[in-house]
Amino acid sequence: MMDRLLITTTGRTQAVDLTEQVGAVITRHAVREGVCLLFVTHTTAALTTGEVGEGTEEDLLDVVEAMIPKLQFRHAHDPSHAWSHMASSILGPSLAVPISEGRLVLGTWQSILLIELDGPRRREVRVTLLPGA
Repeated sequence: MMDRLLITTTGRTQAVDLTEQVGAVITRHAVREGVCLLFVTHTTAALTTGEVGEGTEEDLLDVVEAMIPKLQFRHAHDPSHAWSHMASSILGPSLAVPISEGRLVLGTWQSILLIELDGPRRREVRVTLLPGA
């Protein structure tokens, strides 16, 4: 089963909590056990898990930006956002999250995050549900 989420980001960099939206897809398709695969179809955005609240999202964005050194990027059409391509590749475009009893299996403070690295933009996240036996 495949579905998609369309997310409009509002900042140049931004962490968007997708946990509830992904949970709604699982409920809509009535998957009780299995795996939820997520994939962002963009080269300047990423997916990860993380804590939401108390400034943690902003801390994550600061760390991501700081981990890419200031280089003379060769990115032909716009060197100013080449770092966002590098950060996206390092963080990664996909996640696999278990589903049990109709819910995502996440830790107490863990959320699914779309990381916007070159916004604001409209982003697409593909959600594939693999029901278990």
